Amino acid sequence: MSAGSLCARDILLPATRHLLRGGLALVVLMGSLWAQTPSVDDHNAPLPSACSVVGAGTPHADTLRKVCEYAVSLPIRIPNFTCDQRTARYLDGKAADVVTAEVAYLDGKESYRNIKRDGLPVADAGWLSSHTWSTGQFGADIRGIFDGSNDVTFEWDKASSDRETLAFHYEIEEQDVPFWRLHMRGQVAAPPYHGELRIDKKTGELRQLQIETTALPEGFPLRSADVLIDYGSVSFGDGTSFLLPLKTVVNASTRGGRTNRNVLEFHNCHKFRGTAHIISESEAPDAPPDRM
Repeated sequence: MSAGSLCARDILLPATRHLLRGGLALVVLMGSLWAQTPSVDDHNAPLPSACSVVGAGTPHADTLRKVCEYAVSLPIRIPNFTCDQRTARYLDGKAADVVTAEVAYLDGKESYRNIKRDGLPVADAGWLSSHTWSTGQFGADIRGIFDGSNDVTFEWDKASSDRETLAFHYEIEEQDVPFWRLHMRGQVAAPPYHGELRIDKKTGELRQLQIETTALPEGFPLRSADVLIDYGSVSFGDGTSFLLPLKTVVNASTRGGRTNRNVLEFHNCHKFRGTAHIISESEAPDAPPDRM
């Protein structure tokens, strides 16, 4: 994978036996950005100039292109930071548990520490991979729409737009390059998907992203899946800010009628900071004497 490229986002669900025991359905959304500056010789790296044709012929296409430029420039613009993440998980409409953690976003990858389930520490971070969890909301979702590897159509929705935001429907009829995949019981599907973008009229900033699919193979155990992400400007406490997700809601339902819902919220975000002091030879302390 080249610098600046996008990892695919996956949704995985467990075998039916876990659901029949009443355990929490596993829905893990995975995705990451590569926060490395693309080489000038890397022709596969998406650049903002690729946004010039987005939404051609669509009313308010200039606003849509601003979001495209934000999306494709994320790998070189998004800072390294940490946030407190709270995930409330629901099974069949009933609260299952609450997982809290400190999520660190470093060079395009997410990691977790200080994980707690219902206030009790979880010793092994690997526990997340076998339970309901979500990653990739810091950029993979929005970049998947504007990546350019799949044909995407946009349409301005005048009826859904309001005094503050413009609404655009988008649709990916076929994933030639599968950025969004669903896994369940050893089966994999890369279905068509569609959704809506809501963009601030004044600033041109993304306010909400919806992703939804129901066009799944008949024999696939999953009936539907959808994601809703709310965006806002996040202050890092050092006078800078960046547009990031504030809240993500993930829903999935099986053909057997079981439903899973995750509600993620992010708070207390800070940039990574590091300081260094170069000590000259004259400042260096004397080495301790050798000991036998």
